[in-house]
Amino acid sequence: MKPSSTILFFVLLLCAMPLAAQIRPFEDNTEAIAKAESRRFWLPAPTDAAPAGLNIDIIHTCFRWQLDPAVLYISGSVTHTFVTLADVVQEITLKLNNIMTIDSIIFRGEPVAHEYLSEYLFKIILPESLPGGTTDSLQIFYQGAPQQGTGFGAFEQDYHDEVPIIWTLSEPYGAKEWWPGKNDLTDKIDSIDVIVTTPDAYRVASNGMLVSETSANGMATFHWQHRYPIVSYLVAIAVTNYACFTQYAISGGDTVPIINYVYPEDSATAVAEIAYTGEMIRIFDSLFGAYPFAREKYGHAQFSWPGGMEHQTMSFMGGFGHDLISHELAHSWFGNKITLGTWQHIFLNEGFATYATGLTYEEMYDGFYWDIWLNNTITSALSAPDGSVFVDDTTDISRLFTARLSYYKAALLLHMLRWEIGDDAFFTALRNYVADPVLAYRFATLQDLIYHLQSASGIDLTGFFNDWYYGEGYPRYGINVTQLDDGKIKITIQQQQSHPSVDFYEIPVPVAVYGATDSIIYRCEPQFSGQEFIFENPGFEMISASFDPELWLLASLDYLSLSADEPVAEIINIYPNPVTSTVQIFVPDLKIKKIIITNAAGKKVFDQNYNVMNEMIVVDVSAWKPGVFFVIIETDQHVVHGKIVTTR
Repeated sequence: MKPSSTILFFVLLLCAMPLAAQIRPFEDNTEAIAKAESRRFWLPAPTDAAPAGLNIDIIHTCFRWQLDPAVLYISGSVTHTFVTLADVVQEITLKLNNIMTIDSIIFRGEPVAHEYLSEYLFKIILPESLPGGTTDSLQIFYQGAPQQGTGFGAFEQDYHDEVPIIWTLSEPYGAKEWWPGKNDLTDKIDSIDVIVTTPDAYRVASNGMLVSETSANGMATFHWQHRYPIVSYLVAIAVTNYACFTQYAISGGDTVPIINYVYPEDSATAVAEIAYTGEMIRIFDSLFGAYPFAREKYGHAQFSWPGGMEHQTMSFMGGFGHDLISHELAHSWFGNKITLGTWQHIFLNEGFATYATGLTYEEMYDGFYWDIWLNNTITSALSAPDGSVFVDDTTDISRLFTARLSYYKAALLLHMLRWEIGDDAFFTALRNYVADPVLAYRFATLQDLIYHLQSASGIDLTGFFNDWYYGEGYPRYGINVTQLDDGKIKITIQQQQSHPSVDFYEIPVPVAVYGATDSIIYRCEPQFSGQEFIFENPGFEMISASFDPELWLLASLDYLSLSADEPVAEIINIYPNPVTSTVQIFVPDLKIKKIIITNAAGKKVFDQNYNVMNEMIVVDVSAWKPGVFFVIIETDQHVVHGKIVTTR
């Protein structure tokens, strides 16, 4: 092929760039990433969800396609080499949308019959039975214009700078819209070859390594070869007038090429933006293990979509911001090397990728953006009181890719696990999970991850996952901190839940106490609401306190109050007490700014602002259930506390 004059070749040594010292504006694009990903292939779920190809194991697939990016059309063949799994195989089922035309299916050099059983599922009738353990192949010739969804299609034709582009994005269920296969989460193809012929003004980006490109009669053929197991939704192509450049990273002692296919009009800025990829690979290497596809490459291919997609070894990118680059790269470990075994556990893909972005902020830019990222993530996850990380209905694509649950809350679940079991056990568990030979380049479920977390920590995490993964919502805390006469610190923690699916979130609660020059963080592990904790004298006088100062928890704070160890009767008068109807509250010589009253579970039953001094305040408690209630009064000088006992 005649080289295009627009193609740029760069070789950049990332080690020469002091990336960690460079500060760039913070950008939390998780919401945008999730919103874009929720617009992935949207079509009504097929009425026939029957699996395909259960009696074969596909060990190699050769894709041969002809296409022009100016035309929404694909033609060619798909050759599956397989091993029979059943004792006798007479028929094989695969999936391809029946709006596509199957021209012929060749088996051992001869055409064989097929028939559609439903909209997607078709049956291939073999001329003879194959015994179990037989290795054989089928070549399927087909063509057509793949169906478009209500979001983006799995096979999309578009334009950039008036130049046509065709790209694919099959996650979660779209592969069957444009090529025939099993389209499942049970069988990874052991290796693939992707051979695409297109007009020679264009280049083809795909999985693996480009092993050849040839041209003749105005057409160019690109041969990509991938020799790692790959799930069907990660097979991808993108075709347009790409400019190409290569950067390098070091992982596991290997030099990994980062091969980038970008629009010519964006190539000048893309070089600097993508240069951060090498530093991110170094970080993930240290945390999770070596880059999983180091024998081949990592890469980016620009496409006309605002999000990204982690196609194996070649992420498709709608831009090159920090969040998007790190998110899609992290999927190389979590999603590609180890793929979720069911879409109900999308946490294993998106939760890890989102948290990995946060970890890059912890390591890069001198950690400048780490707390900002955590605060944004917590705020986003707290934006509604319900919802679980577990996905019940996997046919609802918008739920599958909900930012608040599958990204933000899922990432914070991992962050809280890290807090629960400690850094050493947490990262050891992740490295062991990624390296597990039973899971590597295969599929995993939540139980596989839990096994490694429990093995590394020695902690039973059943309750944790029941609360935070299957349960909905989050805890709300009310905290009182008192320094006793002997200098000890008493912390009382009230908890209520934003959703009734969880009766109590058992998670360690960090509370910081500050003196004039010193501070200490206490780790409280409440088992019930209202539990008190006594800690030794910190060696300084308490001036203030704070809840979760290092941002470990997905939780909200209803109140945090300080009090001295003084007899309640000397600072607050509550009468009558016990009470049945109305109670009078009086605080002498202090201006009352606010009164909060909570029940024993920590739930607010009264919350009122005031601006009064030496006045009796009357509160109607006649509708309250019998029990103990806690009074928190904010004054112009300090916070005072009391108790009300209601009876009938």
